[in-house]
Amino acid sequence: MNDEIGFWTRILSRQGPPVGGPAADLLRPETEEAAMARRFSAAIALGALVVPGALVVGPSAYANESVERRVDLAVGLSDRINLAGTGLVPAVLRSTAAFDATAVDPGSVLLGTSKAGGAPPAKWADGAVIATKRDVDGDGRRDLVLHFDKADLVGDGGLGSDSAELTLSARLSDGREITGTDQVDTEMAFEVKFAESLEIRGANAGLRSERGQSLRRVESVLDRHGQARDLAPMVRSVSSAELAELAEEAAERTGEAAPDISSWYRLTMPSGVDAEALLAELAALPEIAHVYPVPEPVPPPSTTPDFTGRQGYLRPAPTGIDADFSRRDPRLRGTGIKVADLEYDWNPFHEDLQLDWSSDLGGDAFPRYTGFADEHGTAVFGIMAGRDNAYGVTGGVPDAEFYGISPNERLPSGRTSWNPGPALVYLAANGGLRPGDVVLLEQQTSSPLGGTRYAPLEWIPAVFDAIKLLTGLGVTVVSTGGNGNTNSDDPMYVRNGIRWFDPTVQHSGSIMVGAGSSTDHERLSFSNYGTRFDLQGWGHNITTTGSNGNLQGGTNPANLNVRYTQSFGGTSGAGPVVTNAVVAIQSYLKATGQEPWSGQKIVEVLKATGTPQGAATAGEHIGPLPNLEAALKMIEVDAPVSTIALSHHANSDVDWVANPLVTLSAEDGWGVGVARIEYRLDGGSWTQYQAPFRVKGPGLRTIEYRATDNKGNVEKANTLTFHNPEVPVQQ
Repeated sequence: MNDEIGFWTRILSRQGPPVGGPAADLLRPETEEAAMARRFSAAIALGALVVPGALVVGPSAYANESVERRVDLAVGLSDRINLAGTGLVPAVLRSTAAFDATAVDPGSVLLGTSKAGGAPPAKWADGAVIATKRDVDGDGRRDLVLHFDKADLVGDGGLGSDSAELTLSARLSDGREITGTDQVDTEMAFEVKFAESLEIRGANAGLRSERGQSLRRVESVLDRHGQARDLAPMVRSVSSAELAELAEEAAERTGEAAPDISSWYRLTMPSGVDAEALLAELAALPEIAHVYPVPEPVPPPSTTPDFTGRQGYLRPAPTGIDADFSRRDPRLRGTGIKVADLEYDWNPFHEDLQLDWSSDLGGDAFPRYTGFADEHGTAVFGIMAGRDNAYGVTGGVPDAEFYGISPNERLPSGRTSWNPGPALVYLAANGGLRPGDVVLLEQQTSSPLGGTRYAPLEWIPAVFDAIKLLTGLGVTVVSTGGNGNTNSDDPMYVRNGIRWFDPTVQHSGSIMVGAGSSTDHERLSFSNYGTRFDLQGWGHNITTTGSNGNLQGGTNPANLNVRYTQSFGGTSGAGPVVTNAVVAIQSYLKATGQEPWSGQKIVEVLKATGTPQGAATAGEHIGPLPNLEAALKMIEVDAPVSTIALSHHANSDVDWVANPLVTLSAEDGWGVGVARIEYRLDGGSWTQYQAPFRVKGPGLRTIEYRATDNKGNVEKANTLTFHNPEVPVQQ
């Protein structure tokens, strides 16, 4: 079974920390609890509908009870459902004093139009319903969050352009049947990139080409398919001027033109539009570089004893990446490196993370989405950031600075939308990232196969451009490869004639990570693979913070800050394992005064020194598992440290020694070993040291000595000057 899927199956039925806000308020930053509880629709995200409705609980079939109970129902995560996209649509059932929404049997739920039978909630590969029980409105009662596959809602649920409401039916745990309705509005939304040569700016009626080019052909296509509701820049949180500055900086660093992020737009059309015809006509125009339906979210790619002994992924190679080795040197523990995780939500208050909400770089611009609970992000952070103390786990690079940002953007209208590309651009402009810092992408997207056959996030062209901008700025991007069991070299991964994941054709600069076995490093069955993949990390059996609490803490909400798991995984687990190796290397480069390396230069070293992928799946390439000791020894620049000892040394208050016997020695720390020691007397020629020697002859004598390691790192010469008195030479 896909271990990450198993992880989500286990945790999505648990309550997270109180987050405040109404049923729609799944994205609210925790610090806004009271205010957001009053704002029903302002905090909605991800491109669907949130309209308060009513769920009517009918008379009991098993008791003489006829009192109607009502509970708020909200379908979707924004104020519309995008019929052109794929992904999940959430439905939130809020509990009240008269109704316990968690008593609903998730497996009995159907959602659809009144003329259709209804679609069941989306499920994991093992058949469990994707459901979360958590207090989303801050009233102390747990609510029920379900997720529905949009394709199922359109098919079995009958959702279409003329749909005005959706009806939910289900059973309670005691067998009573319940029904409810919620109003819906639909639209067609697309992401469009204009040809960069046009320098498109403005919005709607003010849309223009800074080069003076006509847009009549674009206008003609849109008019033919109905009046556009909105055509506005995709990146709204960063100005065009700031984007131009970032692109200029990236170009100066790389010598290559950076993507023009200002050319990306979001197009919203009426729901009755023929999406296939519109896409075909727009794609045929030379003014359009990319056009595709707006992607929608999918689930993320999961007194305390000391659990560090269970962290096999950090043990020496070939078992793990050998962070045990790197953590012994303060320069390799992440000091001076900022790590930003693109994550739905996380718990900074876990006892072994000791963060706070200043770790949230998105703030109001990209509020956290809590509909999948915080346990995934908490587990990812623990692999890297677990505090080095006497309990719990220890992260691979615990001295780095750790932050997170949600992929969900608050739009000017007040609603929110799943916009991972703009989130990454926002990081580039406002995240305070410097060359050598690391961004970890803990998201995936739908592949052309749909369903649970997920693809790497950079299959979305807008995300690809955002990654290219970040890597151009010197930021290292680690991308989880997704849990779709698809081959990135498959012909289905072609856009505009471009083999999207063919590294000989194009490359975003990110490090693509697959999920390997903890024992033999074979590709795990759920992991995507292909020539674009660089490295692997453990994809199962990961001990870390949070998650399902099956190691400590269990499901009791009171134990949220002391939960640990021994079964986190998926490419979501592999990503932070590899990130540990990347951060350790960048940390060492910075500590030794070197310029940070690009992600691909780091990959070359980690590939050359890593533990190979298992032979049985070698044809399904995910790459080797990093071996930090071998990699660091390959790039080590530390010179050995030599010492000198003189026999018959006088008392410490005089500076003379009579005909001393000189002994030299040297150590190379964790390096590749000492090759030779050299010395010279009184400015003469350098001589390789073989054995102790005696310095004879009276007067002021000077000994210089140095060591060289097997990589050619030469120690700066040491000098010892002493007075050798005129005394008989002792044989």
